[in-house]
Amino acid sequence: MDNLTWVLVADSSKARLFGVRKAKLFNKAADPNDLTFIDEYYHENSRKKDSDLVTDKLGGFGKGTFVEATDPKHHEAELFSHKLTQVLSNGHSQNHYRDVILVAPPAFMGLLNQHLSTEIDKLISLRIEKDYTEHNPKELITHLINYL
Repeated sequence: MDNLTWVLVADSSKARLFGVRKAKLFNKAADPNDLTFIDEYYHENSRKKDSDLVTDKLGGFGKGTFVEATDPKHHEAELFSHKLTQVLSNGHSQNHYRDVILVAPPAFMGLLNQHLSTEIDKLISLRIEKDYTEHNPKELITHLINYL
């Protein structure tokens, strides 16, 4: 298993995945080169207006009871959070990392937490409920050091 810590920085429409050796964060000043870019993910439907995501249906009937329509933006955020937790699961099954730092705004962090398997949840070493998706690597690593 690699001694790498994965850092997932996400919101409901985009995510960046980095790798870092956590020991470097503890032993020296912030260096953006310590963050290795792994991949980025986009979920364009999360950026669309509600009216572009829904049909005219109000809801449906299931087993004789009315089922309210799901908030389209929330639904899209759920789909994206599920995709990202699958990325974490796949990385773990391939021994790509030792632990994970999750960085996301509070509402999206909640969705990520809902979709994490128990096994992956145990590997989360730090949760930062902030939106750092627009931060460059230098700003991001400075924030990480402040939380460690």
